[in-house]
Amino acid sequence: MLSVTELPEFVVFVSDQLEKSGTPRFKKMFGGFGIYIDEIFCAIVSSSNRFYLRVGADNIGDFESERMPQFPGKKGAGMPYYEVPEQVLEDAEMLGAWVRKARDAALQARKKSL
Repeated sequence: MLSVTELPEFVVFVSDQLEKSGTPRFKKMFGGFGIYIDEIFCAIVSSSNRFYLRVGADNIGDFESERMPQFPGKKGAGMPYYEVPEQVLEDAEMLGAWVRKARDAALQARKKSL
């Protein structure tokens, strides 16, 4: 696990915003950071300082209605993560609701793969 002092400034900001959402843990991946909330992988900060959350049937509409882009993934293949709107990221309460849906989507995907 990386300590906050080892994280870039934008990732520290994201970490601060996630305080009400659970316990975040950051791992270097995808050229940026994968984020586990209470040990559930459900978020990404890209190398270009974009914050993405896991999507599923119950929350993809939230991102699509805001016309948010999908995380491109390896070679642009796209992954089930969408960028979080700036107004959501800046509002820790609202972000908490979006993170809970992202964790639920990650848990649902995990159950399907078993």
